[in-house]
Amino acid sequence: MSPLNIIIGASLKALCIIPYKYLFFLGKVMSFLFYIIPNKHKKITEANLSLVFPNLETYDIKKLLKESLFQSSMNILESGIAWSKPGYIIDNNLIDVRNFKSIENSIEKGNGVVLFTPHLGNIEILINFLGRNTKCIIPFTKPKNKYLDFAIRKYRNSLGVRMVDISTQGIREILKSLREGNVVAIASDQVPKKDHGILSRFFDKEIYSMTLLPKLQQKTNCAAHLMFCERKENGEGFCIHFEDSIFLSDGIQEGVDKMNLEFEKCIMKFPSQYSWEYKKFKRTDQKSIYYK
Repeated sequence: MSPLNIIIGASLKALCIIPYKYLFFLGKVMSFLFYIIPNKHKKITEANLSLVFPNLETYDIKKLLKESLFQSSMNILESGIAWSKPGYIIDNNLIDVRNFKSIENSIEKGNGVVLFTPHLGNIEILINFLGRNTKCIIPFTKPKNKYLDFAIRKYRNSLGVRMVDISTQGIREILKSLREGNVVAIASDQVPKKDHGILSRFFDKEIYSMTLLPKLQQKTNCAAHLMFCERKENGEGFCIHFEDSIFLSDGIQEGVDKMNLEFEKCIMKFPSQYSWEYKKFKRTDQKSIYYK
């Protein structure tokens, strides 16, 4: 095993030991370092925020940048608890769930359910909850690091969900599961590979978006629900939100546009909790913002 893999494994085990509320203190320290030391996460986050919120003053962008780096730091620090101690969050009353009855009603109809989410709050907490309460498949683009790929699959599968590759075989499994009345959860704000998406709008800027969500709804007549995980303040836990079922569109372009609009409305509720450290606009004419 490489030194990097050893560090990853040891870090996950160490993070399990620390009580959740103390992770917030570590998050403050970690995000402060991210802010003062030049790094790609800070650079990409600031570039995205400046593009998406052009009317904000420099002071407000800096404030949102600091808050965003803290939220991203917490996503890392919470991984030990989310993966290795899956019952910790629920058993310690650190989670509230809103409107899950709407999901249960859609499941009962038997056409399958697609739950789509942006990378807001901690999606591992969502996976933890779905693994306990649904029969769920999650499409997954594996990371380049083989050990990290193994760890993510191992821990997420242990939570009760089933990870499948975004491939021809994986799509067949997803369609089969939906037709059997099960649940598929997708973080569909990810930027797809070239020739695997279409251009859409995101905060009035051109963005390259995946088309999987509206295609699944068209092929299976499944219900589609937005979900997201809000991180509460001061280590008080999380709130998982489930929205009512929506029909995206009969057309792929309209469906993708509506999906992104739903993401915008969701993100604006908690803008600092969205993962702005990804190159959201890398397959558009705005990609130059990451190389200034």
